[in-house]
Amino acid sequence: MIVTGPYIRVAGRLRVNVAVLTGAGTMGNYNMHTVVRVVADGKVYEVPALTGNAFKHWHAVYAAEQYQASGGTLLNEFCKKGVGLRGKNLEGKDAEDECKAIEDFCNDIHGFLLPDSQIKRDSLARFAFAVPVLTHAELENAQKFAVTHNRVDPFQKGKETEMMVFKQEYSSARYGFSAVLDLGLSLRPLYKNCTVKIPVDIERERKLRIKASVLGLLVAVRGGVGSHTARALPIADLEEMVVAVDDVPIPALVHGAYPDYVEKSLDMLSAFAKALNRSIRVVCYNAECGKKPGLDVQSVRSFSEFVEGVLKIVDEFASSRK
Repeated sequence: MIVTGPYIRVAGRLRVNVAVLTGAGTMGNYNMHTVVRVVADGKVYEVPALTGNAFKHWHAVYAAEQYQASGGTLLNEFCKKGVGLRGKNLEGKDAEDECKAIEDFCNDIHGFLLPDSQIKRDSLARFAFAVPVLTHAELENAQKFAVTHNRVDPFQKGKETEMMVFKQEYSSARYGFSAVLDLGLSLRPLYKNCTVKIPVDIERERKLRIKASVLGLLVAVRGGVGSHTARALPIADLEEMVVAVDDVPIPALVHGAYPDYVEKSLDMLSAFAKALNRSIRVVCYNAECGKKPGLDVQSVRSFSEFVEGVLKIVDEFASSRK
């Protein structure tokens, strides 16, 4: 595996109310919310969740939007429309090799499969399930409930089908999340001995993709994830978030669902910083981050300062690629 930064590790907490984070299909006129089983304090709880795959999908959508808003143009029609169909080249046809596939922004960041050439490129952005904070009180408070909606057909006036009543499940809880972004591998073929040829400066394009991927993540955690958003956008608030960045591989942070995730994440990063004889950069938003040996910690209360701080560090590492 090629070692090249920036390596970005993320964990935090998000308070969500009246949202369908991940749909779980239908039963007649009843639409269900995904639930999972978690263990805390020696007890099993069944709680509503946001799947890692759903989180990843929304990151791809928002990252592509941020990429285009920043002037990026190398996307195929599926990437532009937020369709998760990977492995297509910029013309929307099956890519003949890895280099042609990663010309497209979504293929590059979120991976693909080329069945004919048997190449599977893993995603550079990976997400854990988001689940309620793992304490008895928080898990007991996590709610899943149904709301009645209706659809009206104006062409069926006076008939029984004029109004179709259906129920949609929603959830409300305080969720922890975690993500890993290995963005230094952007525009780097991993399996094929080929050369990426694009009509723009490749290092500038790479930095643009890295920035867009980080911004897409920040949009997602501000409440931009959820199924059935045509019916109701999530009522969400980002409570706290920790981001660690380095130009060598560092471990994922402790998931934000654990009560002591900040303390344990910093302790783990400190151990690796000392072992690797380096300083790991950390930015904390609304989280109680103390000082630890080997860590350069910046704590902020303003989301604006948080975004600025994270982007500055990421850009420094992206600009110093060997």
